[in-house]
Amino acid sequence: MIKRKLYLNQIERLMDKEPIKIITGVRRSGKTYLLKSIQEELKNRGINEENIFIISFESMKYNKIENFRELDECIINLTRNTKGKIYLLFDEIQNVKNWEKSINACRVDLDCDIYITGSNSELLSGEMATLISGRYYQINIYPFSFSEFIQYKKEIEKTDIDDLEELFKEYVEYGGMPPIQQVATEDKYSYLGDIYNTILLKDIIARHNIRNTDMLNRILDYVIMNLGKNFSATNIVKYMKYERRKISKDTILDYILYSKNACFIHQAPREDIKGKKVLKHNEKYFLVDHGFYQAKYGEIENMGSILENIVYIELLRRGYDVKVGIINKKEIDFVCTKDKKRIYIQVTYKLENDETIEREFSGLVKINDNFDKYVLSMDKLDFSGSGLKHRNIIDFLTSDYI
Repeated sequence: MIKRKLYLNQIERLMDKEPIKIITGVRRSGKTYLLKSIQEELKNRGINEENIFIISFESMKYNKIENFRELDECIINLTRNTKGKIYLLFDEIQNVKNWEKSINACRVDLDCDIYITGSNSELLSGEMATLISGRYYQINIYPFSFSEFIQYKKEIEKTDIDDLEELFKEYVEYGGMPPIQQVATEDKYSYLGDIYNTILLKDIIARHNIRNTDMLNRILDYVIMNLGKNFSATNIVKYMKYERRKISKDTILDYILYSKNACFIHQAPREDIKGKKVLKHNEKYFLVDHGFYQAKYGEIENMGSILENIVYIELLRRGYDVKVGIINKKEIDFVCTKDKKRIYIQVTYKLENDETIEREFSGLVKINDNFDKYVLSMDKLDFSGSGLKHRNIIDFLTSDYI
């Protein structure tokens, strides 16, 4: 595997410092490998291997630990005879009930540096999380970006990076989930389907004791099928009614919430740009990795939606808070905020005619502020004008200009 510098750089700045480092992300996005990279970095800094403990709650060695008391006993036994500062690395800690009690006890009783991973975005939202409130730093990890995909091709597959467009076609087709990069092309869709089913089974169905798994699958099918489109629970109720199935809005919203918590889908709220307020309806949903769309449906029917998904996740990866904008009934794909600065982004496949240019540029022109406004597309020609900036999507993904 490659070293994922985006995340390692954040973690290295915090090594041997008080905050508990908490890494969250969808299953199979590379959290375990990141822990191993942290272990290697600690060794490179001169830390004795005997002082570094990796505890994976999905390994046979530790998967019988179910609660904080059993975890306390495990930690005591592991570290009993260790001299000097210890380094505790916990993988998939959400499998342990009330894990926060153990982590807080370690922080209080031991001279230690703590690293945690979990496949749940709500890892720190419960009442127990108050025990470590203000004492942690959270890092969200995502599947490979296009830049990391290129890095993998260069370093692991020893591929000549001459044709970025061909590489991008492969990235668009199969996505960036790290494990599938090692799988033969003819098996990639099947393997993506296996990852999808594992996420559903372990992080949604089992975690929330869902009995009506068929209904969950149908709701997620609807969300994936309508990738990047305005979402309404009412629309799903109508869709299910058409299929002669009955379900309440509350159940739909619960299933969507569970899928968000599993880091499988992400919600982009809508914002009234003029009124500067968040609207509580018609949000958009995006997949953590666009490859799951391909695994479910094969042929791409709407390249624009796939590109929009890729750009959205990239913006999250770069630390932006991302919303969907509305101004004078015109939709702005992304309103992105970071460090009190804003950028506005429209994403389209091609600016192929005057009508498309008018559609993509007209909303941005109506925004009356001095923040940068971009249109991203696959075009090679530069269509910048009227105070708006046009960029090729591949250029955007392979640089940190925005």
